[in-house]
Parts: sequence; structure tokens; C-alpha cells
Amino acid sequence: MELKGLMRHEPLAELHFHLGQSVEPHILWAIAHEQGIKLPSKSYDEYFDFVTLNKPDITWDDYHKLFHLTELIQSSPIAMERAVYEVISGAYRVSNITLMEPSFNPMFRNRQGERDLDSIILAALRGMERALVEFPVVRAGIIFSLDRRLPREHNEIIVKKAIKYKNRGVVGIDIAGPAAEAFRYEEYVDLYERARSEGLKTTVHTGEDGDAAEMRHVLKTLPVDRINHGFRAYTEPDLMDEIIKRNLTLCLCPSSNLRIGFARDTEHFKEIVRTLYDRGVKICFNTDSPSMLRTNLPKELAFVRDHNILSETEIAQTTKWAFDASFIDRSTPGNLYL
Repeated sequence: MELKGLMRHEPLAELHFHLGQSVEPHILWAIAHEQGIKLPSKSYDEYFDFVTLNKPDITWDDYHKLFHLTELIQSSPIAMERAVYEVISGAYRVSNITLMEPSFNPMFRNRQGERDLDSIILAALRGMERALVEFPVVRAGIIFSLDRRLPREHNEIIVKKAIKYKNRGVVGIDIAGPAAEAFRYEEYVDLYERARSEGLKTTVHTGEDGDAAEMRHVLKTLPVDRINHGFRAYTEPDLMDEIIKRNLTLCLCPSSNLRIGFARDTEHFKEIVRTLYDRGVKICFNTDSPSMLRTNLPKELAFVRDHNILSETEIAQTTKWAFDASFIDRSTPGNLYL
């Protein structure tokens, strides 16, 4: 239910959610049919269960198979413009999110070179700009995701495109995707330094499916401004201290980590959050894949509140940290990219 006509909560910021898993199922269904894309089922109910992983146990492999389908549906300029518009406008209308940074990998939207990469990117930016015109209170910026499964030369192209469109609303780069044997963080130092020298911010998925040692290696190797997930640091006091020293914020995703099993149960997740927060590590809460997991940011915060993981005052602090950790330049009045 949208909040129109109801009491709206305080404005929120969301820094970590994937475009592919943030578009509502019925919109993806419509886009797929408009483009003649074959879906796993002709039954909407069966399709809905599939794209929302509506089953008791889901795996890391289930998660990434679904990414492939949603990226295929979004692999055209028309689809990308609508997807970004719907996600940004919907997040504001439903959840009063006034600052948001959706991420996606352009290379996974051009059908292996069949579509022009610039056309895909410009369509996404048009979708964002349309949403910002309609809802001028909202600020948004797009993060381009590199992927561990792609060769370095493809990821380098993504970085070059991020730099090219930094004045249109691309605000940073990320590294995501499942572990790949050939991937080496050391090969990306120059790309991260180049992005930062051009005014972009940097983050990386780490400390989620990997362990604390992997996260320690990432922090030692790459210049980063923020961490996606990163909760594995809770087991290592010196790693938490390094995060504090570098003033990094961890973007935690309760429903995502619990559904996949990275957090064993609610008590385990509470232990993670309390350890990080009590140590002084800055954290904020995010949805990761809201459409797929049938969640939104107010629900994530309600979960934290209802299970006595953090107090109201502590939750408010995490929201402030989210605004503070944004990659979007908020130094000028109005939206920067209009």
C-alpha cells in the first residue's frame, strides 16, 4: 500500500539495492511480454513465485539464476528507462525514500553486445531524470556494478562509461557477482584509483558470501568509500577498528542475508548488528533485492525494531549514517542532475 493519504514516516535513504531485483513482478511481466521474451511459465502465479523465490529454502545459486532472468527482461533501452523510473518513483511513493542509489551492470543489459551500451545507459538515466522531475524532493544517483565473472577488459569498459556519464547522474562503481577463480582484486586497483580521480565514489560487495579474511584483503587492496554487506567483520575486532579508522559505512541487508542463510537466524543477525554497532562501526539498512524478497526499507527497519535488535534512537542513527555515506553530492540546493 502506498503512503498517500496516510501518515508518512521520516525521509529515508537507501544505498544498496540491485535494479534487477527491485522492479515489481507485474511490471517485469509486462515488459517481458512487450519485448516477446519467453518466461519460465505462462502462468502469472507460477512466474510470481519464481521471481520472488517464494519457497522455504533458497540458495546462493537460486539468487543468481534469478538475476539472469531480470537482467534479460531489462535488456533494452525501453525496458531500462521504465525500470529505473518505476524503481525510483515507487521507492519514494511507497517508502518515502528521498535519497537512493540503485545499482546495475550495463554489460548484463546489452545482450552480449547486441544492444548499444551507451543507449542502455542513457535510457537508464532518462528514467532517473523523469522520476526526479516528477518528485523533485528525491535525490538519486546510479552505481555501475562490475562483475567478478567478467574479464577485466569488460569491467574496464564499465568504468570508462561511469566516468563518461558522471555528470548525468552516475555516482560510483561497485564490484559484485559470485566468486570467480580467475578474479583478482589486485587487477582492479588502477581502475578504482582512476574512477576516484575522476570524482566517482567506490564500493565493493565483500564480507557477505566470503569470510573476514577476504574482506580484510579487499580493504588492504582497493581504495573504497563504502562497503556493501561487510557483516563478516563482526568476528574480527581489528578489522572493525580498521573500518572505523577509515570511516567506512557497512550497508547491511537483513532479509537478504537471512533468506539466503548467511545469517543463521534472527538471534545470529542480532549478534552481528549489536557487535558492529556497539564497537562503533557505522551501519545502515538496505533491501538488496526488494521485489524478489517482497520487502521494502520500512519493513527492514521494522524487523530491526520489532526484534529488539536496535532501539528507535539507534535506528535513527543508522538512517543518519546512510544519508552521510551517500555518494550523491548534496552540497547544492535542488537535484544536482537536473
